[in-house]
Formats: sequence, structure tokens, C-alpha cells
Amino acid sequence: MIHIKPVDESIIEVCANLKCTEEQREYTNSPIWSLLQTAYTLLNEHCKMYAIFNDDEVVGMVRLDFTLFEDFYMFTNLLIDYHYQRKHYASEAIKCILNAFRKDGRHAMVKIHVDPQNSAAIELYKKAGFRYVGKVFDGVFSEFEMVL
Repeated sequence: MIHIKPVDESIIEVCANLKCTEEQREYTNSPIWSLLQTAYTLLNEHCKMYAIFNDDEVVGMVRLDFTLFEDFYMFTNLLIDYHYQRKHYASEAIKCILNAFRKDGRHAMVKIHVDPQNSAAIELYKKAGFRYVGKVFDGVFSEFEMVL
């Protein structure tokens, strides 16, 4: 069963070694960069890295932004290791992410930013119920949102 847990010392090395496919590398940060960014920048006050598990095995990770923005949640750097892709783990992980935000209860909206060329991610988010809102950051990313 897919579930998420905050990354801690017991699984940080496993998370750092997660890998996506070659095609996906242009759309996401490396796991090491994501972990460092969350641990050693101002993001660490607002965000947390979560490991995505299938039962007891780490299959991916994601950054959840709880208070980075004043009126919505955001998640970024969703990564399922290439060994575990095409098993619906990402769509199940999104359900877990949305439940974590609902449980937190501060905001009613979740937003994501996606490279417009990343058609697989866009399709995944649309299937999860996100709707396209428009372009952000000088038209570089497509923004999608969902009411919780």
C-alpha cells in the first residue's frame, strides 16, 4: 500500500539515490538537490520532504509546501524511481499528499507548477483532478490547481 512519511536519517540515503528516467531529468530536480534545498535554505521553515513508500519500500519522494504561500499548498519534485514507474504509485502518492494537506487544514487550495513540455505529468495531474489555470513565472510553467 502506498503511503508517505517525512524523510529522516533512516531513509535519507535511499531517497538521495532515487532516479528518474533520462527523459524526466529535464523536468525535475535531483533528489540530492531537493533534500539539500529543503534542509539548508529558507524553505526548511515552510516545507518538508516526504518519502513515498510501497509498504516498507521507498519508491519515491516529494516536497510538500505547507506554509511557503499564504493561501494555498503546493507540492513539488514528485519523483517515482524509474524501477517503480508505471505501477500507479504516483497517482496513489498524490492521494496521500492531498490527504496530508487536508489533515493540516490551513488552506483549501493546492497548486502545482509543471513544465508545459512534461505531458506525462500534466496528464497525471489532470487525472487526479487538477485543472489548468494559466502560465506563471514569465510563461515558463503551467499552473494547475485543485480545491481540497
